[in-house]
Amino acid sequence: EGEPHRFRGNNAAVTGLTELQFDRFREVAGLNRTACGLEGRLAALEDGRPGARAQAAYRLGLSREAGAAPALVRRLGDPEREVRVAAAVALAACGTRESLSALAAAEAAEGEDAAVRLAAGLALENLTGRPAAAGGWTAWLASADWAAVERELAARVAGADREARRRAAVALGHLGAGEEGRAALRQALAAARDDTAYVAWRKTRQGDNAKFLADEAVNPRAAQEVARALGRLADAAAVPLLAETLKRHADPGHGNLFLAEAAAEALGRIGTREAEAALVSTFVGLKDYPAFTVWYGDHPALMACHASPVHLLIVEALDRIGTRDAPQLVPHLLRCLPTDTDRALFPEVDDCERLVGRAVRRLGAEARVSETCLAVLGDGGAARDAEVEAALRRVHGAWGGTPDLTNRAAQVLSVVCRERAYVPRVRAAYARFMAVSNDIPRVFDKGIPVVQRLPVRHWACFYLGRALGELGDPQAVDTLLAGLATPPEFAAGSPDPLGPGIAFLHNDLTPCWRAAAAWALGRLGDARAAPALLQVAGDFANATDTRHAAAVALGALGAAQAEAVARLAEGYPEVSTRLALEEAAERLGRAPRR
Repeated sequence: EGEPHRFRGNNAAVTGLTELQFDRFREVAGLNRTACGLEGRLAALEDGRPGARAQAAYRLGLSREAGAAPALVRRLGDPEREVRVAAAVALAACGTRESLSALAAAEAAEGEDAAVRLAAGLALENLTGRPAAAGGWTAWLASADWAAVERELAARVAGADREARRRAAVALGHLGAGEEGRAALRQALAAARDDTAYVAWRKTRQGDNAKFLADEAVNPRAAQEVARALGRLADAAAVPLLAETLKRHADPGHGNLFLAEAAAEALGRIGTREAEAALVSTFVGLKDYPAFTVWYGDHPALMACHASPVHLLIVEALDRIGTRDAPQLVPHLLRCLPTDTDRALFPEVDDCERLVGRAVRRLGAEARVSETCLAVLGDGGAARDAEVEAALRRVHGAWGGTPDLTNRAAQVLSVVCRERAYVPRVRAAYARFMAVSNDIPRVFDKGIPVVQRLPVRHWACFYLGRALGELGDPQAVDTLLAGLATPPEFAAGSPDPLGPGIAFLHNDLTPCWRAAAAWALGRLGDARAAPALLQVAGDFANATDTRHAAAVALGALGAAQAEAVARLAEGYPEVSTRLALEEAAERLGRAPRR
């Protein structure tokens, strides 16, 4: 129920940074972490469905926003156990000194569910950096001398025990209020950034070996938490140190990228003009993003398919600040967008694309980027910008192929263009590419298929369909319905499911561009699309991607479709689409029989 956090999963047999590091899974591979601001996530805590409230709490926990703490504290009194558990877990990441008494009461409450008490206890341990007191948390809080607590945490941050240093830094970030804690954190960061043990270790660990256990001496998390704590405390005095740390370590050749990530996050939370200038100057000097993804352990086949954590977190920090006066960022923002030829492909923009698109628009460059993309896509009236086109041409390939200029222009247009005045021209481009024939043969019986070139129509129409969905103008309905009416993916048959061709699932080329048309029709919310979407969802000549997108879209088209959607869901033999149909029916007010 609600809107759970969603993220890309990749081929577990080909490692990569998202297989090895769960925080990267949640953040860098995220699909909807940045879809709404803090206010939207707080509003979701008031949803009438318990599952939706629990999901809202968990998503707030991912944000690590102290501003969410008061609302999460109120949810500790929610009538539903799962919501109370989720609120306590989220407070472990978002809590402040003012959150402790409510967590202590939940942890000690007689008759409270054991899962709630455990979650509250874990949150208290994380926020305070100490185990449960012998007399209980309530008694400890009643007698706590906060000046003494901060002194003790500051002493531990300066100590030799790495794990104790990490826990104390986390606690100071949540509880610190005085200069003593901030000074201790600055000293700890100055020492941590000169520690080259991890960098030296990393030089001999490539690919599958770019991993470490939590208790290993090279684990860089303690240094990360020291930098993050300075950001949580909004320590403006730490900006020069954080800026120099970011600049020194944001280089895969000789830096600790984990520490660079945390420094970028901290600078964004502090948000001063000096912090903003440091983020901008570092970003424009970064190497190409695949150099970073390889450093984290991405397989060479996938190194261009994931966002670079350092790039992404700097863009997110600038988004938090609301940077508007740095036009030099635009080409660098476009170049840091990952290609999409060999990873899980979704019609909607992901978190990296969303942040980059917002940044470009805030910098006032939407028009020159959109015009250049349309010019590349054959719009004779569009004006090209040389700097933007050069950025579009600087693209990196993956095992699934290297995007050409047309592909990249369509992708960037879908990310940047949100001005509805462009809808007629995007529709015209969609019609042009829908008419392009495909002459690339499929070879399924000679091992893993090797992609020599990418199908122009499939990629251009996929991204242009996405662009029309993001633009949200009903005048695009007919154009998208025309795309959906073209032959389904299995029209020419399918490969042997026991042979190597199963990597492509059907005899048409990937991506399933009609899936983007179905998704976009749902975004437009026009009931005229309902018959076509019902037909597509019920016809197994369409690929799973397309049927699933149609099922999701049906949930946005009005109660008149509820009965038909519920009937289609009953007995539907394919699980993911059946679940989407059931959710669509429930959204329309008609619960299907399960």
